[in-house]
Amino acid sequence: MDKEVFEVVLKKSFNDSKIKRIIEIKSEPALPKGENYTSTILRITAKVVLGNGRTATKSFIGKKENTGEAASQLSNDFRLFNMEISVYTNILREMDYLMEEFGDTEGPLWCQFIHYNQSDSTIILENLKASGFTTVNRTEGQDLDHTRLVLRSLGRYHAMAKVLEDRGLISKDDYKPYPMLYDDVYIRNISYGGILALIKGIREGWGEKWTEYANKLSQIRFQEYSKMVKESGNFDDNTFKCLNHGDCWNNNMMFKNNWEGRPIEIRFVDFQFPHYNSPCIDLIYFIYSSIQPEIRRQNYKSFIQLYYESLTSNLDRFGYEGSKPSLEEIENVMSRLSLFGLNFFLGFFPITNSVTDDAVDFDELFESNGEGGYNIRIFSEAGLIEKIGEEIKALVKLQSS
Repeated sequence: MDKEVFEVVLKKSFNDSKIKRIIEIKSEPALPKGENYTSTILRITAKVVLGNGRTATKSFIGKKENTGEAASQLSNDFRLFNMEISVYTNILREMDYLMEEFGDTEGPLWCQFIHYNQSDSTIILENLKASGFTTVNRTEGQDLDHTRLVLRSLGRYHAMAKVLEDRGLISKDDYKPYPMLYDDVYIRNISYGGILALIKGIREGWGEKWTEYANKLSQIRFQEYSKMVKESGNFDDNTFKCLNHGDCWNNNMMFKNNWEGRPIEIRFVDFQFPHYNSPCIDLIYFIYSSIQPEIRRQNYKSFIQLYYESLTSNLDRFGYEGSKPSLEEIENVMSRLSLFGLNFFLGFFPITNSVTDDAVDFDELFESNGEGGYNIRIFSEAGLIEKIGEEIKALVKLQSS
């Protein structure tokens, strides 16, 4: 085909689908109460006129900063929206270029960033639901198929981040340390606060058999607890590190399924907590926050191996020439992080697994320094003992060793 003719054809084709004018616009909450803790998510629907004159309905996601003591403190301490905008406009854009450079046809692991309106602190993003993506029910957790897709994708994401770092496009100095491992305020209010609430919940309704475990958990004081958590994440300069997603759990990933209901694509969302450290922090965070407990227990070691194979194969795919970690190194780092993983799971899982929409009041949690804020009734919900009982025993054993 003649070049000039082809150019006219392409211009017309793209012009036909362009938005020429908005007729009307409306917005509504995109998530029910209790599904997002740092942001308000809006679904923005616009009736538009396209370049070919036809009308169409387009849907977008608007993301606004939440108010309140906890959200404001997080925003002030970690510049949540600024960090997320930087990830979308810098890091993910460079990852797009990297995929194009190496002919990676698996598709992006993120949604399209459209705009940031600074005047009202609103980020406009692609509406993944309009393309057939959905989240896993947080009260159920991920099955084996979803978990395997996440692990493969997380390894790919970390590999691309490491290649960008190697090219000087990511600097570890641009990111604050992960607060759940290094900041006393967040360790106390969220991690330690979750264990305090668990102790209360056990004593109020789990029976005499479990009271012994509650008593043992209550023996550890915060300063000792904080020291153990910090030491578990104190890695030397020889440890393989890269940019982490920072909040890799069920509500921050969306899946597209095939006709059999099996997941075939994934998109990570909510890039407000990026931090530079061992990728095992993302890995253990995901494994303990999002997978059905029985599936995690049965497959823990193979999950680590699957992630490792994805990480190293993608480092090779994208031309990384630096030193790669061994499987033994990844396993050793995961072992060191096990204290953090268990503590995080026992404080976090009862909230996310709860069928209520008022499992925790984060403002009260921060105002009380971790002493309050939890709805203790969540620890009496059906099936919870079976889901977290083995981890309580493991944590008690680990802390006493």
